[in-house]
Amino acid sequence: MNTSSERYIHSFEPDEQARLIRQGGFLEPWIQPTVDFSGCASVLEVGCGVGAQLQVLLRRFPDSRFTGIDASATQLERARGFLSEAVAAGRVELTQASAFCLPFPDASFDGACIYWVLEHLPDHVGALREVLRVLKPGGVLYCTEVFNSGLYAHPPQPALASYWRAFNTLQEELGGDPDVGVRLAALFERAGFERIAFYDVSAQMDARLSEMAARHDFVDFWQTLLLSGAPKLQQHGRITASDIDALKTAFTTLAETPQAIFRYAAMQARGYKPVQTEHAS
Repeated sequence: MNTSSERYIHSFEPDEQARLIRQGGFLEPWIQPTVDFSGCASVLEVGCGVGAQLQVLLRRFPDSRFTGIDASATQLERARGFLSEAVAAGRVELTQASAFCLPFPDASFDGACIYWVLEHLPDHVGALREVLRVLKPGGVLYCTEVFNSGLYAHPPQPALASYWRAFNTLQEELGGDPDVGVRLAALFERAGFERIAFYDVSAQMDARLSEMAARHDFVDFWQTLLLSGAPKLQQHGRITASDIDALKTAFTTLAETPQAIFRYAAMQARGYKPVQTEHAS
């Protein structure tokens, strides 16, 4: 079985860490409005990485205290620098740990969240059940994930489609799941959550985004995300430098075509830990 670093199609390099930090703010309008931790004194993020999502959550929920865990010491080191003020103020605690063995007692947290992590894990239900364990009865989990098969571009861009097929095929071969988002609601049910809600939180550019600088910024973000997998794709012989150039040309075409559409599919599930377990009297 591949190790977690081998399954991870991206990297832990500084430029990738910077991309993740940008991602936290960029995706906020799509993935955060459905997340509500108001009334949650303690919140856990599983797979917090460099702290990109924690930065957003700290601002949105000033009365909550957050704990982030990640398996990567490299990512946590970056998070400690990025969130240094919140760490010093006692609003964030960062711990190296596995999603499958959280170092917390049962019923430790009022809320929890997972962003873009299950796609890299070998056992989705196992990770969700471990979160369920550390949630208090009635506690809430939000999980946001990719649905890479749902990516859409119009007019069609063959170079983009070819690159994306190579990206997703390699991620699957490495043990990841680029379509886990579409299965989140069913996974929550299998893990034991109740009152499950399921949201489409896809980001889309179309003719409504008419200002050219904004269109180029939107396209640049997604181009950078796709290219974050390029080193591993090249390492495995799946793409060439000309494929990268063709991908960049495709994204430029989308940005500069006023009626073009680009949609990156993502899904989110919300579920609650039952107040009473099966064995309660």
